[in-house]
Amino acid sequence: MRNARPRFVACVLTGILAFVGAASVWAQYEGERIIEVDVAGTQTVAAATILAKVQTKPGSLYADQVVSEDIRRIFALGYFTDVRADVEQRADGLRLTFAVTEKPTVSAVQLSGNRIIPKAKLLEIAGLKEGELYDPRKLKQASDLIKAEYLRRGFSQCEVVSDVKVDARANTAGVSLLVDEGPRMRVNGILVEGNQAFSDKRVRKLLKTKRRNWLFFAGVYNEQVLEEDLERIKAFYRTQGYQDVAVTHDVRRDPRGRGLFVHFTISEGLQHRVGQVMIEGTKLFPEREIRQVVTLKPGAVFSDQALQEDLRQIKQYYGDRGYIHADVAPHPQLDPRTKRVDLTYHITENELVYVNRIDIRGNLRTKDVVVRRELRLLPGEAFDGTRIRKSVERLQNLGFFEEVNVETEPTATEEKEDLIVQLKEAKTGSFSFGGGFSSVDRLVGLVELEQRNFDWKNFPSFTGAGQDLRFRVEAGTVRRFFDISFTEPWIFGHPISFGIDLYNRTRLRSGSLGLGFEEERRGGGIRLGREFADIVQTGLSYQVYRTEISDVAPEASADLKAEEGRNTISVLGSSVALDRRNNRFDPTDGGYAFISADLAGGFLAADKDFYRLQTGASYYFPHGERLVLESRVRTGIVDAYGDSTEVPIFERFFGGGASTIRGFRERRVGPVDPLSNDPIGGEATFVATLEEVVTVVKDERGRPILKASGFLDVGDVWRRVADYGESLKAGTGIGARVNTPIGPLRLDLGFPLSDVKDEPRKPRFHFNISRSF
Repeated sequence: MRNARPRFVACVLTGILAFVGAASVWAQYEGERIIEVDVAGTQTVAAATILAKVQTKPGSLYADQVVSEDIRRIFALGYFTDVRADVEQRADGLRLTFAVTEKPTVSAVQLSGNRIIPKAKLLEIAGLKEGELYDPRKLKQASDLIKAEYLRRGFSQCEVVSDVKVDARANTAGVSLLVDEGPRMRVNGILVEGNQAFSDKRVRKLLKTKRRNWLFFAGVYNEQVLEEDLERIKAFYRTQGYQDVAVTHDVRRDPRGRGLFVHFTISEGLQHRVGQVMIEGTKLFPEREIRQVVTLKPGAVFSDQALQEDLRQIKQYYGDRGYIHADVAPHPQLDPRTKRVDLTYHITENELVYVNRIDIRGNLRTKDVVVRRELRLLPGEAFDGTRIRKSVERLQNLGFFEEVNVETEPTATEEKEDLIVQLKEAKTGSFSFGGGFSSVDRLVGLVELEQRNFDWKNFPSFTGAGQDLRFRVEAGTVRRFFDISFTEPWIFGHPISFGIDLYNRTRLRSGSLGLGFEEERRGGGIRLGREFADIVQTGLSYQVYRTEISDVAPEASADLKAEEGRNTISVLGSSVALDRRNNRFDPTDGGYAFISADLAGGFLAADKDFYRLQTGASYYFPHGERLVLESRVRTGIVDAYGDSTEVPIFERFFGGGASTIRGFRERRVGPVDPLSNDPIGGEATFVATLEEVVTVVKDERGRPILKASGFLDVGDVWRRVADYGESLKAGTGIGARVNTPIGPLRLDLGFPLSDVKDEPRKPRFHFNISRSF
């Protein structure tokens, strides 16, 4: 040990002298012309790879600083253990050679000691491969990754030892990894101490670490997850006003050697509540209005989360009125006498800001006009947060964009800013083919061509104008549908939509599905629509089609057999809808209501005279982080008039099944033929649904992947309008909704709560698998 220090000093002095000597040699070439730059010592790395990194080139003047930088650049490639620059003096200039020593190549990767995790899986996790250059840092990383995987699976005492054998002559390295898995540690119990405000059960519910349970939880111990659990407990307590909470944990072995006990010790501290609330700096708006948006009122539980929400609400209040640069500074102060937090919000209102110009970005296919007509804010107007949020919502409801973001950019004038609408376009066109299966339509095959952002003028891409073109063919065991439709959302630059539909639809007879006859419908129609105040939608339509009823059961009654034959129907329809849903594709808040009226025959001619009135509403009430309570109701009547005495069977209402009252077979709720027992439909219907939906799994962007629900359906179908409300049927059950890569899956298990003639009371599945596009 006494000679170690002199030897170390000697080595350092030798290195310094060598470097100084090299520097002095290099210095004598400073400014001379370089005629050639070469590489020596490479075995697997291409010389061109090295030369592409250096700044020194043939024809350039030698510069010691540049050469030193070149050496650092070559080292940065990560392929070499040593790099030096050799200079050779020639008659016409200098020859510069970068001499390198390559890292050895990994000749073999050996792994042993593993029992629980397969070798192939561990090698994939490690990322080490034969033939690549040996890197000690990568070997250390591989050991850490393997250890982390074992830790994730509950092997908290796992150790990984690495070893390298280098063959200097072949310049290869053999790598070996030895795994000592150790025992799998499981949590046998979780103890909570010091908690007074909340029960042990409430605290344990916050944890991802779970006690071992043979049915539901493996009880795997993971130290990283345990550290995260500490933060979860602290965060929960702080939201409840315990700002000074402290949480520690201790992991103890079961004396019997069968697992671990996790012991949490909580020091709750004092719960902080709000004392006085002061608002300063308000000049433009009444203080009472700002107090209405503040949630932290005297006596309320104080938390940083609630404070931040108040700041957001106050800024939104000002932003909705054009003061987008309003600033709010909170000043919480603990009163030592009352032990309450006195709050002061100091508001700097700043100037009213106007929209200078609106810039649309990211719309590579969609025309600017399609985006601008959805905006509810115009240049020259004061910024309005409410109208901006409405504009974003309308753009999202188009279905053309994956992302819609709005931001502002300053201009030369302080009171004016540009509004930037940043878009990321989604795929709007599709050619899809595939199949599905449902309890309603059985096996279905389909081919569909659709462009939701169609532009018939834009050859050859035919995209960008926001029009909708759809061609669809479905053929299955029960139905055969051929449909084509076109919709122009704005006619001649006005917010009036126009659409045209052509179709040929056939439903085959199926006793199990309540279809006691074959129905073929062939025809078309036109549609007009207009939106008012962003939430009111009106529609006017006209359809003419020919319907043929055939293949009626031989044992059917005379009334049902009378429906056989061809009839031409001419229908004029109108509708009004009020839509306050936050998203029309997947609503979680708001409501929707509609009323519609159809008139067939009469002055419209054709073979059948009837009228139909329908109305309905739905409301979505979010509560909690993942729960939405959905309530839906719809009702309708249809009746004959004029020369007709009966409403045709294909225009009546039917009940039971996936889309009405779950728990019953399709079309089995309502009137039936007295002889064949086939459903014949009715002139009046009512259906109400109450459904609690919980989002179980979301993707990384927050979109739901799996939802579960519990539901109650109530309703009935009555043969005559005069019988409306005489009886009700009910069904209840649970359901699941899954967004899969091949398309949405819907599954409901319903149980009938009411008796229906000749229908056993037993659970029934209602399901549907369809394609995605």
